[in-house]
Amino acid sequence: MEEVIVSERLPTVAEYIGLRTTMGWGRIDQATSDRTLQAAAFTVCLHRRDRLAGIARVMGDGALYFFLADLIIAPEFHGSGYGERLMQAVTSYFDRSALPGATITLVALNGQEAFYEKFGFMRCPSGPFGTAMHYAAAPPPG
Repeated sequence: MEEVIVSERLPTVAEYIGLRTTMGWGRIDQATSDRTLQAAAFTVCLHRRDRLAGIARVMGDGALYFFLADLIIAPEFHGSGYGERLMQAVTSYFDRSALPGATITLVALNGQEAFYEKFGFMRCPSGPFGTAMHYAAAPPPG
């Protein structure tokens, strides 16, 4: 079995752009990639054969507000368990960083809710949360 390396570090700008493009999430320029990568509160990468195979990024203040912004696995590695490995690292980060009263959220892609439920996430509305919403006037992907 090939070695898979999980590390709490930023990917390169080129790696991030490449993985997003592979997923069909639209192309972003290098400046945008660098800006969003640097803004993350927590990033974990998964490399296989010296190639970025997956990434998870959490945005927020590292204390009270956390938002899982990215969980991306390269298409050829879907079903490999890599998403679970990244989510274990993410939930470990939440467990050691979130202070009492913290809000930890994500917006799952359609059909992926059950995956996140395995890691303790609940569908909204539940508890204090209503239905997830998005800003309709946001610029579409490039």
